[in-house]
Amino acid sequence: MHIDPNCIAKDWLATFAASLSSSDSANVARCLLPNGWFRDILVFTWDIRSLEGRDKVVSYLSNTVAQAAISDIKLDESPYLAPQTFPVPQIPATGVEAAFTFECAHGHGRANARLLPDEDGAFRAFTLMTELRDLPGHEELATLPLRDDVTGIPGKDMQQDFADWVKEVETKPYALIVGGGQTALQVASRFKQMNIAALVVERNHRIGDSWRKRYPTLTLHTVRRHHSLLYQPYPSNWPEFTPRDKIADWLEQYAVIQDLVVWKNAELKVKPTYCPDTKDWDVTVLREGFEVKLRPVHIVLATGTLGEPDIPEIPNVVNFQGTVMHSQQFAGGAPYAGKRVVVIGAGNSAIDVCQDLVLRGAGEVTMVQRSATCVLSRDYVSGLLKRSFPEDVPLPVADFKWASFPVGLLKQLTIADQQAAWDANKELHDKLRRGGLQLNMGPEGQGIYILTQERGGGTWLDKGGADLIGDGRIKVRSGVSPQSFIENALVLSDGSELFADVVIFATGFVHIREANAEVLGHDIIDQTDEVYGLDEEGEIKGSYRPSGHPGLWFATGDFFISRFMSKPLALQIKAIQLGLLRHDGRRVGAVGREHMPKL
Repeated sequence: MHIDPNCIAKDWLATFAASLSSSDSANVARCLLPNGWFRDILVFTWDIRSLEGRDKVVSYLSNTVAQAAISDIKLDESPYLAPQTFPVPQIPATGVEAAFTFECAHGHGRANARLLPDEDGAFRAFTLMTELRDLPGHEELATLPLRDDVTGIPGKDMQQDFADWVKEVETKPYALIVGGGQTALQVASRFKQMNIAALVVERNHRIGDSWRKRYPTLTLHTVRRHHSLLYQPYPSNWPEFTPRDKIADWLEQYAVIQDLVVWKNAELKVKPTYCPDTKDWDVTVLREGFEVKLRPVHIVLATGTLGEPDIPEIPNVVNFQGTVMHSQQFAGGAPYAGKRVVVIGAGNSAIDVCQDLVLRGAGEVTMVQRSATCVLSRDYVSGLLKRSFPEDVPLPVADFKWASFPVGLLKQLTIADQQAAWDANKELHDKLRRGGLQLNMGPEGQGIYILTQERGGGTWLDKGGADLIGDGRIKVRSGVSPQSFIENALVLSDGSELFADVVIFATGFVHIREANAEVLGHDIIDQTDEVYGLDEEGEIKGSYRPSGHPGLWFATGDFFISRFMSKPLALQIKAIQLGLLRHDGRRVGAVGREHMPKL
């Protein structure tokens, strides 16, 4: 049956607007399907929430819908966001996706809705996301500041104006961003366009060194559109899967092109002290051997979702006559030609290291798999990502649409459809099982994408390693763990001995909160919420939201997450700077509307 997406979107939007005008949360909730999902980013509260079902939506909106003051709702009919239909073969039905803009108490907003017919044929939202886009009078800049042509304008000097701005940022940063990887740089770029003075401190000598120090065969496993950087797409001839050194070099020049103020070879020397009276930090940065005192209002920890290498303490390691290292120290397989190598772990790093060792002539390579792993073909996952981040759709639009699909809902759908992943990867899984690898789709069947966000490990995207396991060139010991070292072997939990010349721990990394406890001190870190993983609503724990300690924020996640979530983080910090949001470190910190300054 043919349907007119424009008419359906307009009819639904009129009903939704009337419900908001009535300030009746139950009426608003009835615009959603009974099991519909609502994601709100800083519109109805200064928080980021995902809610499933009408009851939770009613509870959330009961005290907020009137205060949000939604008005001037307009259907977005621009290219790529105009109403369009989409198939839902599982029902079967045809849905309508539409976007709209609005004004609210906090500023300018936008939203995305996916509409499906209910049992009576009336279209209601299966997903709805509302998002604060900008604060009036403080909108995100469309071009780099201080770079417009000032030729012929009296008193203007582009180079001098820029140098003065850099000096101001270096002496009086409003935000100090710790870390120099992709997350830190994307946050810094967003802050710059939001007129938030941000200084980046990176402990390595060059931007990108955190990548250059990884194993040489490392290649990003997602497609290039997914791991693009904010504002700056890759050249059209860029490889689909970016190798280690290319992403390192791209990050280095990205900081230059985006005019970011970055101190390299710099790190926090002593534990920063927070001053409640002045609401800022007393920070000492050791920069190239010299101490520099700073007073930022905010510290953003973007040191990597996963911090320092995590190596289990195995007894009697001093008795082992061979070499022991973490995968981060693995500089390639060539030095281990002819050697017996044991790799502990069964995730992406483990299979990459094993594969390189085999191809470089290691005498024997054994993977020790302590628990089942979720393994999918890289080509299979890439196909899914390309549908979500197509080359012919502007990346900000693709990000907006992807973000509007709640992770909690995606988890439900992935679990329900997990058999499709098993079927599509059957040939791959047959090879792995033949080699002795234990497989799963996660404890709940949630699949590789959700597992990565929940655990940050226990998965790999295969690009040829399965062939080496299937034909026995990579041996697998599954369901066991290392218990102790002896002179020339590793003793496993089943009592067996695994002879080795080299043992490589591909056992992951310490999480960001724990990794920064020494830098900030437990008195501060212990006040913060748990960081990373997913909360009960499917939102990332402790990231891009108040951490529990005033002036302290965590930025985590993959390229897409930091690309998109850098905006709500910037909006919250800007709102604090403008006096719109309490500076207390709690997630419920909005200033009452009667106290909000006029913008």
